[in-house]
Amino acid sequence: MSWQLAKGEEYLPRISEVELEQLYRAEKEATPKLRLLCALQRKRGESLDSIAGDARIPRRTVHKYLWRFEEKGITGKDTIKKPGRKPILTAQQQRALVRELERGPPHNRNGLWSSKEVRQLIEKKFGVTFVPQHVWRILTASGFSVQRARPRHHKTATPDEIKRFKKKLAKRFAITKPKALSWPAKTKLRSASSHLSQEAGQKKEANQS
Repeated sequence: MSWQLAKGEEYLPRISEVELEQLYRAEKEATPKLRLLCALQRKRGESLDSIAGDARIPRRTVHKYLWRFEEKGITGKDTIKKPGRKPILTAQQQRALVRELERGPPHNRNGLWSSKEVRQLIEKKFGVTFVPQHVWRILTASGFSVQRARPRHHKTATPDEIKRFKKKLAKRFAITKPKALSWPAKTKLRSASSHLSQEAGQKKEANQS
């Protein structure tokens, strides 16, 4: 990079001052707008120190911005985005991981994976070690969500115990239910017998008098 830069109309001769000003006014992003401002002022014949003072940025930064336009033309205003890091797991491996996760953990009765178990699975199956945060990103990107197993009380009955209890309860009701139904009949008979005895006593008293 050379410190010798053209100035005035000789700077970016294929682009006019009017075009630069229009681009500057239309630009919305901060950094490209600042670069265009530096180029516009250089086109107007301003020195590096003057531009740096107006933009409140180092002189070296001004020179770097202006040189970008010299090398790339007007596209020098934009920041070149670097390509993101390629995923370590291929698309095929990710699909295989999802199928494995859908089967459920082999040694976990509640059917829920922990991040530690998923991390160990990936390491064993694909030979890749991830930090826990990246494991969570893989799970959420694959459509899995965070769930928590409900705690089981130590006195909670097992399914077999519940089944035996229901059978025992059914037998108990089968024995007690007929007896319970016989009590109204007994009560009714006793009430009728008492009423007849009362009527007989009243007749006897009437005859004696």
